[in-house]
Amino acid sequence: MLNGKTSPNFKRSVFLTESAYYGGKLNYQSFCGDITKIAIQLRQLIQNKGITGYKTAGNWAAFTFMTDTIPANSYKPFTYDFDDFTGIKDWSKQFVTKLLKTHSGNCHSLPFLYKIICEEIGSKAFLALAPNHVYIKHLDEKNQWTNVELTNPGFPRDQWIIKEMAISVEAIKKNIYMNPLTEKESVAMTMFDLACGYKSLFGYDKFVLQVSNTALKYYPKCVPLVQLRANCLLSMINKEKKKTKPDTAILFANIALHKRAMADVNQLGYKDMPIELYRDWVQSVEKEKKKRGLIKSNNQQPIQK
Repeated sequence: MLNGKTSPNFKRSVFLTESAYYGGKLNYQSFCGDITKIAIQLRQLIQNKGITGYKTAGNWAAFTFMTDTIPANSYKPFTYDFDDFTGIKDWSKQFVTKLLKTHSGNCHSLPFLYKIICEEIGSKAFLALAPNHVYIKHLDEKNQWTNVELTNPGFPRDQWIIKEMAISVEAIKKNIYMNPLTEKESVAMTMFDLACGYKSLFGYDKFVLQVSNTALKYYPKCVPLVQLRANCLLSMINKEKKKTKPDTAILFANIALHKRAMADVNQLGYKDMPIELYRDWVQSVEKEKKKRGLIKSNNQQPIQK
């Protein structure tokens, strides 16, 4: 898809990365069937609402499907899964296939599914990045960009995102955050997932580096990929150092590559969002959901309807 041999297909890209994690055991026809079923119901919802003439009808339908209590989602809206929301212990927590089964996900799987559904209906939805976060952008009826947040359903303004995500002025000037991704950049993001899934199973090695380098050719300003490449090189350096007889040629080559990778990180103007701040933001989502009655205050489980 990236080299032009096949047209970009975000739905298939997402499936391929998730299936690879499970050793190729997922069924693409079944996955497509689930998405098609949703699309059929949402097209009917749009028709019943009488809004087929609006270009954002598909966006409204996808948002309604994911956040409201309606027959199409079996009266069970999609909620935030606070258990291992970064996928450190279990990378499959990031998966759209997991989200479809459980109706609970995170700031990775929720916008991914929204984009897949919109494209299945024939509407446009674009991924956008913030520190440790993914959300959606789409053009409204006046052709102005609208932000769509699915962790705490709403339509935040750019100023809110900048403040809550602690995005620096330099990062904004370098255009590393808050821009709608192209289709190839979105596919490159799924390659980040492919590399992370592999890393969670087997650790860092040349495969992670190969995937990162390939994806970065098509999305050079992707902070998660740049970080992943730097972390992979550092891990490979440390592994070589621990050997009884380190290969100095390999060691010095990887050290040089790591210095270059860190220079790329610094050149982009990237600064870590403090983990405490991110935790606070995630907890604010939880508090807001409690206020809206989406989770019980005693055990934080979704209310069954």
